[in-house]
Amino acid sequence: MGVLQKQVETCLEKFRSRALGEADLLDLLAAVERAEARPRRQSLLYVYARNNAVTSPALSISLLEEGKDREGLTPEGAFIYKSAYEAMQDGWRVIKFPEMTLAMDEQNTYGLGFEFILERYV
Repeated sequence: MGVLQKQVETCLEKFRSRALGEADLLDLLAAVERAEARPRRQSLLYVYARNNAVTSPALSISLLEEGKDREGLTPEGAFIYKSAYEAMQDGWRVIKFPEMTLAMDEQNTYGLGFEFILERYV
């Protein structure tokens, strides 16, 4: 739970018990202003999969987070997500699906597989 959400819940509890005061609302307003003033940063996740299904197993992952290129691996060396679908369940949004024109020639393979590009803002 975020700090702002916790502060709203505290105000709600005080309101229900008739203990909510002007100072509580002013503190909440200041917290909202601080939250809105913080710049949001875009993170990108590249998932190369076996086929064009979002549930297809990942072959490779690349992660750009807070301006840094990360490997996208757990400390044990496994991918942080097993598929684009698993990343979506963790709050990532697909912004690019695989180019299907590259898959039309079954005799040749192109690149690392089917590329999904996902984003989220922090």
